[in-house]
Amino acid sequence: MIKSAYSSLIHIAAVALLLFCALAANGQECESCDDCRPVLAVRTNLLHDAALTPDLGLELGIGQRFSVVGQGLWAWWSKSSRNRFWRIYGGSGELRWWFGNKHGLRAMAGHHAGVYFSVHSFDFELGGKGWQSVKPVYGLGIAYGYSLPLNERLNLDFGLRLGYVAGKMVEYEPQCGTYVCTGRVAHRYVGPTAIEVSLVWFPGSGRHNSPLRTL
Repeated sequence: MIKSAYSSLIHIAAVALLLFCALAANGQECESCDDCRPVLAVRTNLLHDAALTPDLGLELGIGQRFSVVGQGLWAWWSKSSRNRFWRIYGGSGELRWWFGNKHGLRAMAGHHAGVYFSVHSFDFELGGKGWQSVKPVYGLGIAYGYSLPLNERLNLDFGLRLGYVAGKMVEYEPQCGTYVCTGRVAHRYVGPTAIEVSLVWFPGSGRHNSPLRTL
């Protein structure tokens, strides 16, 4: 059942990728050079930051309907005297198609949909029991979101990801000054994989890297 779901998800993602590329290419007809100039944004997921997991990414907008996102996170907190660990690192990439900004007056605003790929490693122990990835955990799926402009150079981007996650992890317990493995799990999951509330900043001033198409 899991293999079937995984295979179906790969086919859906592949078809979605081809569709998004076709739509993006079709939307690259620009009335001026300003309409299709690349725009770069710096972004951070505020939900990750609130969970003491620093998150930073870049998004490159190309044309009026297309962007690519690369995002990474890292946390390496520990308090060994209490056997507590909060460790995770990894990243993701996403191809987005923007379809909510009908008049094309601003880059990377409104509704967007896309396909993504992710890879992460982790070690979580909150006291008494822990979970650690044996090898990187991989994810693949589709995404939807809405980016709300706050001012000329700031957006608030809301998003949800659905997909498939697979990896292997061990369960362990601290005993007599060491860590004892209590089980091994092949982790496979299909469903919601991420929630995003990101602050998006377009660095620059004036016409330089402005998301406004009317400048």
